[in-house]
Amino acid sequence: MDRKTKIGYLFLLPAGLLMVIMVLYPVINTFYLSLFEYRVQTMALGKVFVGLENYKKIISDETFWNSFTWTVQFTFISVILELIIGMALALIMNRKIPGQSIIRTIILIPWAIPTIVSGMMWAYLFGQYGMINEILLNIGIIHESIPWFTEEMWAKTAIIIADVWKTTPYMSLLILGGLQTVPKTLYEAADIDGANIMQKFLKITLPSIKPALVIAVLFRVVAALRIYDLIAAMTSGGPAGTTESLSIYTVSTYFRFGNIGYGSALAVVMLIVSLLISLLFVDALKSKVDE
Repeated sequence: MDRKTKIGYLFLLPAGLLMVIMVLYPVINTFYLSLFEYRVQTMALGKVFVGLENYKKIISDETFWNSFTWTVQFTFISVILELIIGMALALIMNRKIPGQSIIRTIILIPWAIPTIVSGMMWAYLFGQYGMINEILLNIGIIHESIPWFTEEMWAKTAIIIADVWKTTPYMSLLILGGLQTVPKTLYEAADIDGANIMQKFLKITLPSIKPALVIAVLFRVVAALRIYDLIAAMTSGGPAGTTESLSIYTVSTYFRFGNIGYGSALAVVMLIVSLLISLLFVDALKSKVDE
């Protein structure tokens, strides 16, 4: 190793140490705590080593599986909708149309609003006497108010609508970045060959923005799997825990019920699930685009 290489590694050392302290240590410490029976109520008695017992308990934990199933459903539906709508918005923003800058600003407003604020706003709109029910009643689509937050199906629907509204601009922004890297000469050549809009989209646009799509979906899948604040603001996991995500269940176990050992095990499982589903989702998307 020459002198220049050694100096390069020396400059990287602070960043490497910072990463170990900020990223690896919390993960390792959480896994360590998950191996103990450790509760706030009995903290004075110390930690009792139980090995993998907390993980065995998760396998038979019905609440865990309910929150896991709902989290996966939420992630799959919301990310698919955000991808489709985000692609449409990105195509609109990528065109040279009058008032383009104003359109881009309006589209990005939901993304700029803090999640907890948008959650409270949608909770008010979906309330029994909120604007959503009022509009639907006035135009005759429904004849009585929808119980958005007292029935499981409607509560989940409201959460997905709020999340799609909030996060689609972020998805469209990432896709727009990909669209602006596509050489215009490709479309000019396709025009000469007589290609229609759909052919240009499938043969030029989609393959060209594949990296941007993969990154956008990856970011959204990871974020959706750890959804917390939006649901906490809208339903707090109700009715009867049917909209309780993995994050809410983990935080409740850890902080509300003071079960540090089991809460840590849930956090570790959540990390592993997030990694696996993200990898599977991105791999499936890449295969789909490659076809």
